[in-house]
Amino acid sequence: MSSMGRDAIWLVLVMILGASLLVTMLPEDEPVSVNEDDTVDDTEEETVEESTCLVGTQKVLNASAANGFDCVPLDPHSMFHTHPAPVLTVSNVIDDGSTIAILGDVDHLHPDEITVTLSIEEDVSISTQPNTDGAWSLTIQSSAEQIYLNITATHDDEETTSNTTFIEINRTTSEDEADENDSGTDDGTDNTNGNETGNNTNNETENNTGNNTGNNTGNQTDNGTDDPPGPTQPTYDSSDMGQFWLDVFRCQAGQNITQVDDLTTAAVETHECSVSITMNETHITITTNGLPDHDFESTLACSQGNDCTRAQNYEWTIPRSPANDTTGGHDATNCPEANGDYECAPARGEVAIAINGVPFYGPEDGPGGDAVASQHDAYEEDRQPIVLGVCHAHNGQGGTFHYHADANCLHWHPEEGETMLDYDTSTPAAVAQNTANGSHSAVIGVGMDGYPIYGLWGFDDQMNVVEMKSSYKLKEGETGYNGIDDYVYEPGLGHLDVCNGHFGPTPEFPDGIYHYHSTMMNGEGDMGFPYFLLCYHGETFLDEGGGGGVDCSGFGETWGPGIAPPPPGCEGGGGGGGGQGGQLSEVSLVSAPVFSPVAMMWMLVLGLLFLRQRRV
Repeated sequence: MSSMGRDAIWLVLVMILGASLLVTMLPEDEPVSVNEDDTVDDTEEETVEESTCLVGTQKVLNASAANGFDCVPLDPHSMFHTHPAPVLTVSNVIDDGSTIAILGDVDHLHPDEITVTLSIEEDVSISTQPNTDGAWSLTIQSSAEQIYLNITATHDDEETTSNTTFIEINRTTSEDEADENDSGTDDGTDNTNGNETGNNTNNETENNTGNNTGNNTGNQTDNGTDDPPGPTQPTYDSSDMGQFWLDVFRCQAGQNITQVDDLTTAAVETHECSVSITMNETHITITTNGLPDHDFESTLACSQGNDCTRAQNYEWTIPRSPANDTTGGHDATNCPEANGDYECAPARGEVAIAINGVPFYGPEDGPGGDAVASQHDAYEEDRQPIVLGVCHAHNGQGGTFHYHADANCLHWHPEEGETMLDYDTSTPAAVAQNTANGSHSAVIGVGMDGYPIYGLWGFDDQMNVVEMKSSYKLKEGETGYNGIDDYVYEPGLGHLDVCNGHFGPTPEFPDGIYHYHSTMMNGEGDMGFPYFLLCYHGETFLDEGGGGGVDCSGFGETWGPGIAPPPPGCEGGGGGGGGQGGQLSEVSLVSAPVFSPVAMMWMLVLGLLFLRQRRV
């Protein structure tokens, strides 16, 4: 055969070989879908590949679907049923000088589909959703003397909006009003100074006015605490805590956020707290940066290790509707006195969340001792230096600021000439007096089970306001050096149960709710271990991977794309509020180049021809 003929044959073979390799390496044109049941008939595949939906259905975008959408039945309600625009009503405005609470109602056939929006300025607004009865409330913080608020209710599904309600809050007092208040001769009913004694003689009026005014003012402000709740205290539904936590948590967008200083350093910092709350029907997710909204002390980690408090990225999930834990059978390692009846809180690390987004920690310090007992000289911590700063808080490794006890400085404000360092933590007995104003304490945080944590003062069985005492005491001969193991629960020693809570009325829940209390002393006047809580009286989401307590652990190991179908209740991924991962909104399968048998045959032929050519 001539050289030209051989070259022609080689050219043809190379072209055929190249085309074959190209075909084998190209990805499949047909879409790939991942199904729990691999037995999908031809009819279903044809339906998936349709670019349009059948009559009677509508296209809904879904990134995880094979074609990027789902075909769902048309909703006759949304097609033919419309409603009048929502009607917004404001029933009450409560202003204590720094916090404004607005309560109202929405008149609409579907009030839970309405969004109520409050605008403070052009670029500042907050929103909420009414409950099924149409009731709603919003809370803002502002120290301005004049505040203008605009409130609207919107039904997004039908793009209808209520008339705008305008509210003007004027905290200034005119000279004429001040003169009338001083003289006590105003005949109206809004002025409390002098009106009660206006029918008596002038001497009686002047004396009573002066005495009453002086006493009331001194009692309410000398201790520097928040004013006691008045008769307009808003109340909430304990079966749905969503609105309550939206109203109680600070540091949310639209609220007045004050810059605070780390008193351990010589510099003046400008730390700002941040809290974001989102929710669905069952879960409430709280995202924070872990910085407090009051001046604080990082203590030794900062002063000796230069590891000072800094912003974190926390995300916790709690139940929206708390429910008592009746299952039992829990690991009792960290709360042996509970005997497995309730889920133990961690001995060290995050056990709850303060209303400013800072975590509450368990009672133990790094070496395993009672950090609070050591602070108050119940024993000498000789394993590692531990110092708690103001409000029984300090900074841990990585700049993680946290409270070990107390946290009642959340509702304490320095008087003129004072600083946060004047908050008295000298003895356990002194701490409660910082916030002693004759009223039930305000909420300071929430447990991981969704039940609230109040401050040191609460109602006893006779509805008297008393300092709440824990029912734990040291075992004979122990000091707290061994942490939790040194304490024993004695029912009835104090006011609270084995988890450090009880069921009863509070200002926000007059019909009663289970709640915890911060405690600095027990019923015998000794240390108030566990200070916040030791176990969760309610069910938590701490061990869940998906929703509703379903165990979705093992994602990516025992189940997931390319491994196995998800366990029941975990469809859509390993998500859920507090578990691992998030929902799998999109799964992309990438075809890797694979050499088929045809390609291998051609490569073998090519190699043989090459060897033969060399012999020639």
